[in-house]
Amino acid sequence: MEKTCPHCGKRFLPHPAVLNQQYCGSADCQRARKRKWQKEKLKSDPDYRENQAAAQKAWRERNRGYWREYRKKNKTYSERNRLRQSERNRQRRVIAKMDELGAKSLVSPGRYRLVPLYGKIAKMDELIVEIGVVAGECAVG
Repeated sequence: MEKTCPHCGKRFLPHPAVLNQQYCGSADCQRARKRKWQKEKLKSDPDYRENQAAAQKAWRERNRGYWREYRKKNKTYSERNRLRQSERNRQRRVIAKMDELGAKSLVSPGRYRLVPLYGKIAKMDELIVEIGVVAGECAVG
């Protein structure tokens, strides 16, 4: 019985040895099937997610200058990516960087209440907070 491939939309006859085959055998459709599987696996399996992160970190350490060289060789890609990121940032409004303030400190010593702010752009290991002085409190030193 023929099926329709969810990626390319073409009709195909499933291979008899592949139970519940959903995608046709074209390389592009098989890549799409694998990407979908990986995306679902990353969401649902913490061990897989951790192993993938470790493998990516090891690759980055072995290939330290790869992305710098890639951007040098692919100027149009880099510029397009920069423009798209600027547009995403404009739509989101709040951007956070670890080194945004540099050596300057705009916060005076004192006691503060930290309130997490969710839904803003930040690096994965960052927590964005709103700092407000707690009225009536005095620091004991």
